[in-house]
Amino acid sequence: MSVSKNYLYNVLLIISNTIFPIITFPYVSRVLMPEYLGKVYFVQGVVAYFVIVSVLGAPNYGIKELSKAKGIGDWGEFKKIFTELFLMTILSSVGSLLILLITVKSYGKFTKESLIFYIFSAQVLFECFHINHFFVVMENHKRRLIRSFTIRILSLGFLFYFIKTPDDYYLYALLLVVPEVLARVVDVFSVRKYFNFNFKELNFKRHLKSMLIIFLYIFTIGIYGSIDTTMLGIMINDTEVGLYTAAVKMYKMVLPVILTLGTVLSPRIIGAIKRKEKENIYKNIDVFMDYAFIVGIPATVLMMILAREFTVLFSGEGFIGSIETMIIMSPCLVFLAIGTFIGGQVMLPNDLERDILIISIAGVFLNIGLNYFLIPLYLRNGAAIATLITEIIIALVKIYQMKRLYLDYKIMTKDRILTIIIGSIISIVIYLRIDMLRAYGNLLTLIITPIIYGIIYFVILILLKNKRVLTWLNYVKKRLQ
Repeated sequence: MSVSKNYLYNVLLIISNTIFPIITFPYVSRVLMPEYLGKVYFVQGVVAYFVIVSVLGAPNYGIKELSKAKGIGDWGEFKKIFTELFLMTILSSVGSLLILLITVKSYGKFTKESLIFYIFSAQVLFECFHINHFFVVMENHKRRLIRSFTIRILSLGFLFYFIKTPDDYYLYALLLVVPEVLARVVDVFSVRKYFNFNFKELNFKRHLKSMLIIFLYIFTIGIYGSIDTTMLGIMINDTEVGLYTAAVKMYKMVLPVILTLGTVLSPRIIGAIKRKEKENIYKNIDVFMDYAFIVGIPATVLMMILAREFTVLFSGEGFIGSIETMIIMSPCLVFLAIGTFIGGQVMLPNDLERDILIISIAGVFLNIGLNYFLIPLYLRNGAAIATLITEIIIALVKIYQMKRLYLDYKIMTKDRILTIIIGSIISIVIYLRIDMLRAYGNLLTLIITPIIYGIIYFVILILLKNKRVLTWLNYVKKRLQ
């Protein structure tokens, strides 16, 4: 299947997954308010560590190894690897669940919210059914879209029917878990023919070393992704967690739109790296990098300019305190997208798992240290500053590592530099005139501002003959003919 079709299905999948929180979060935040919303997301952040342990890095490792088997057409080996990874994650999921239950019983703050912990523990147990790597390698993104959309629609109905008061935060936790569990069960049943339960031929040991390194990398990323809410909850209170989470969720709604192209390109880049086809490697990296700059720059500045409108519309007046936090965190979009892509689609296929792990561990310690000093001073904004600084440093280090691999690859091309300059100038002009648009209300401001920005932005890029934009334009023209 072509990159364009795969990307379309991935975009539709991201839209499906993004529309759900866009519809639900404004309702939930107004019903639960920062305190009870913070309780749910504090527990979810803690349980996230155990979810990562339950899969042992199999999804990331699986993409790499299954792509190799598929690339040479060895379907017997493909089934064998798939089965081995599946059985290993079943054992790790059960072990992770037991550790979680013991932890909840042992720590006082966790015991107070034990019911929410028990609800999220179902996700830990069923995470062994996380076989998204299979569908990525098989490039079956259409099926992922249909499954996700169906489950989201059902969840939406239950949400508005059952959640009415702040005391229903237990039910909200349940609704966050049930769709994920159902999705994983459906996935496993749909790929039963790929399991090869011939235990005499299975070889688990061959995966342990690489999986351990990838697991430690993913675990450190997981700590980094959740440590802010965990430290806020422990050092301050649930209300700060709620306000901080509202800001994080709003900017992370946009992030998958940038990252999805990296997922689509992943099997192709891995194949090109293994075949040492430098021209194809650079070609695919260029596709993502151009896209990250062209889409990421306007997305970042628009999130900053419209932080007030996003917060009031999607979270409510009770979350006004999230506005500054969102402005601080918005620049993470581009840095996180580029860093994630280089780590997963460039460094990992080049067998640099250890380098990725070292960078990740350093990032975790940096983030914990910054949070420790900044949270007491600036509360949720301190956590946001810590996240931004860490993301910038990690992205720069990964860019340096990529340059070591491909010395002649040019990251800051003329088109990308012009994209940053043009995007920044347009944002300044719109920021100076934003009060004129705000007179029409928050909703219209959110609709009109991106349209005006987008028209000016892409017209200028076309006039300056941006190669990637002209490629997209020619593709659209051909499709319309």
